[in-house]
Amino acid sequence: MRPLKIDISGVRGIIGETLTPEVIINFSCAFGTYLNSGKIGVSCDTRASSEMVKSGVWAGLISTGCEIVDFGVCPTPIVQYMTKYLGLKGAVAVTASHNDSKWNALKFIKADGTFLNFYEGEELLDIYHQGEFFKASWDKLGGISKYDSAIKIYIDKLCKYLDVGKIRRKKLKVLIDNCNGAGAVAARSLLERLGCKLVMINEEITGLFSHDPEPNVANMEQVASVIKPIKADVGFMLDADVDRIGIVTEKGKPLSEEYTFALLVDYMLSKKKGTIVTNLSTTKIVDDLAGKYKVPLIRTKIGTAYVIEQLINERGVIAGEGSGGVCAADFQYAFDGFLSMGLILQMLAEKKKKISELAESLPKYFMAKKKIECPPEVVYSVIEKVKEFYRKDNVDLTDGIKIEWKDSWLHIRASNTEPLIRVIAESSSKEKADELCEKAVDKIKAAM
Repeated sequence: MRPLKIDISGVRGIIGETLTPEVIINFSCAFGTYLNSGKIGVSCDTRASSEMVKSGVWAGLISTGCEIVDFGVCPTPIVQYMTKYLGLKGAVAVTASHNDSKWNALKFIKADGTFLNFYEGEELLDIYHQGEFFKASWDKLGGISKYDSAIKIYIDKLCKYLDVGKIRRKKLKVLIDNCNGAGAVAARSLLERLGCKLVMINEEITGLFSHDPEPNVANMEQVASVIKPIKADVGFMLDADVDRIGIVTEKGKPLSEEYTFALLVDYMLSKKKGTIVTNLSTTKIVDDLAGKYKVPLIRTKIGTAYVIEQLINERGVIAGEGSGGVCAADFQYAFDGFLSMGLILQMLAEKKKKISELAESLPKYFMAKKKIECPPEVVYSVIEKVKEFYRKDNVDLTDGIKIEWKDSWLHIRASNTEPLIRVIAESSSKEKADELCEKAVDKIKAAM
């Protein structure tokens, strides 16, 4: 299996197998051609491969006459903010986000700080596949300028958005697992500004991750084992580029990644009512919260670009996904882990409750998740076969196969980021969720 995942927001693959220098340079040439040159931001995370990938991005963009604004190692939400703040024509974030160390990716960002939408992504892919790139003459090639102020400017702006005084007065103790990713400097700067007593683990830049960087329950065990002995109020795990976070309670319990969005929906809507946007795989807790606040809930295909575009179109208040990504529309149109941490801390300070109490106050559902390796060239034919098993049910084909029952739902789809089929089931009963998930896995294996 030689996975190369291409979707509307970028290209992702395994270094040394499919994300080759040729692919990197050609996609960068295509993006430079698509933007018609200009000033383009470039950042990377801390993977061992990021310098190689970034060099290829530079070469491709410079060859099309682009001027590079080099942000260095910088989290994606900060790059998105700075792209709009500096008036750049776009940016490329070199990061595979939650994928493990062998992966890397190019994320393409527009002038407004958002990712390409479906139609823009299709235009970029057309340019890439045609291979007809603009070639600047020797005297029109772009250059590279280093930009070192991005983190400071971003943190200043975020602190103006948050109620810093309220958070500082609470004097919270916070444990952060940076997973050796790109967020350590900015996370330390933010938490110190918020008056928190900070304990940081895995903040060294080594080129390797201390564990899988996806902020799910299984990967938050280290935070969970440390948080009670040090008596921290809350723990966070950041993924490699800090577009999503996971939460651990003061009791040492890792919360499902679904809770990051759900907690912030409850908090944000208590202040300002408006439309919620999420994807098809996000917990039903959000449906219950939409009912509680009597606001619309819109579900989209899976993917940041789809969710954010719908939020903009609907002029909604908050958007997010069950993977731990959250966007507050009145700050910036991006999934932003720093913003999420700040709002969680503000919520703790304001409500004067423990994070475990806030989590327990939400409606209770049980979710089961499985993933099955499947080569990209056959994944959609497998899903087509699986549809037949559910033809008598109420099926939503917006993104893969989603079936809803009275108290349960099941979603089967091709992963956007890995050569996998993902299966997610949720129910008011743990046994029912597990059963739905296991039966779906059996059907997928039978179809392969």
